[in-house]
Amino acid sequence: MLKISVSKSFNGKKIIEKAEFRAEKGDFVCIVGESGSGKTTLLRMVAGLESYEGEITFRGEKIDRKSIGFVFQDDRLLPWRTALENVLFGLELRGEEESISKARKVLELVGLKGFEDHYPSQLSGGQRQRVGIARALAIDPEILLMDEPFASLDELTREKMQEELNQIWNREKKTVLFVTHSIDEAIFLGTKVVVLTGIPSKVRGVIDISLKKRIRTSDEFIEYKKRVFELLSPQSMF
Repeated sequence: MLKISVSKSFNGKKIIEKAEFRAEKGDFVCIVGESGSGKTTLLRMVAGLESYEGEITFRGEKIDRKSIGFVFQDDRLLPWRTALENVLFGLELRGEEESISKARKVLELVGLKGFEDHYPSQLSGGQRQRVGIARALAIDPEILLMDEPFASLDELTREKMQEELNQIWNREKKTVLFVTHSIDEAIFLGTKVVVLTGIPSKVRGVIDISLKKRIRTSDEFIEYKKRVFELLSPQSMF
């Protein structure tokens, strides 16, 4: 279990005030909230990239950074390296010598078999993000952090990527923390949706998502959207 109970101040101003939630093994937790509510900061805390007050534990212990994979909003690929070489980069940093077969396997997992020798400039935006996801998966993390990875994609590509990510998660069952501004995306992907308030940010509520089918126009899906909107609404804070 991943447990988070943190506060964060910047230049003497409290920006996150005891945000608390937990994720069971294999949960896909989507974090939503208005801009500036600390969503990315929370991910960076879990990754050990930001200081904080409070506690973040995984299975009752401090998180080993080697157990974390991070997918950023921009793909952050090295332009002089091929897709395969970009995936290998994280493995090389860990000193894994026999890693080419593993890199090829995760590229196939994200639908890029046949694109191993393509450079980032030869790939579409969706393909570049797939390489970023493959790079994170290649190190076999126990926790996968994803910071709005599809935000820059057009709507059709974004929905396709959501469907593919859902399929990958169903196969791999990683514990995922996924930041998004899209309520639709959060409900489609998540087993839980964590709703943050504005600054100082707190957890306004956690909604467990249990969809029989992931159909965006279904009554069930729309009802979940209403529940998230209600928590995000300023009127719900009084």
